[in-house]
Amino acid sequence: MNRNICTKAILKAVGIAILAVLFYTVCEDNGVTVVTPDVSTFADSRDGKVYKKVQIGEQIWMAENLNYVAENSKCFVGYSGGVGGFEGEEACDRFGRLYDWNTAMDGVGSSHANPSGVEGVCPVGWHIPSDAEWTELIDYVGENAGTKLKSREFHDTHQPSGTPTADGTDKYRFSALKGPYSSMWWSSTERAGDDREAWIRHIAETQAGVWRQSFDKHEYFLSVRCVHD
Repeated sequence: MNRNICTKAILKAVGIAILAVLFYTVCEDNGVTVVTPDVSTFADSRDGKVYKKVQIGEQIWMAENLNYVAENSKCFVGYSGGVGGFEGEEACDRFGRLYDWNTAMDGVGSSHANPSGVEGVCPVGWHIPSDAEWTELIDYVGENAGTKLKSREFHDTHQPSGTPTADGTDKYRFSALKGPYSSMWWSSTERAGDDREAWIRHIAETQAGVWRQSFDKHEYFLSVRCVHD
């Protein structure tokens, strides 16, 4: 039986003239106790930009998309007003920059390893996740991984009335945002037998899971999430 139950726990610490009450969230997900992880930050030494990071299982992921200005990277520019009113540099500030695969990889070849060992466009000490590393993340998060990895701002606006939604719960503080290619990420891994394409992960608005697809490495510009070495 699927169980996804969250309760608010209270810890009390009594000291001299001090009573501290600490709150934290404990969830049961299919019988496994999950404590919502803490989010911390780090600075990219190249440009000083500060990013959120979070530990999920044995991995440490960026908790937002990369926004490093690399040659051939770009901000979303699309239909009038962009997505949610964000376009150009405002879209980059909100959703991160977009990269073709070769730019994301900084010219390095495909890696299937876990960890990938490909720093690519990531900050020093971080790397582009391989297809295997994405699989490790999704397997750890488990059923309805997309819903759990979406930001709580990530709402499903296409479900008919009365149908269960795929709105984000952000249980693991991955905080995927709904925007222009912001929830589609490159891996470091080419598709076997077709070196024109690489594997990506995609969290769709109407789906509770995470899609694994292969995209043309040269045609598409997608987001990047880095993993700590």
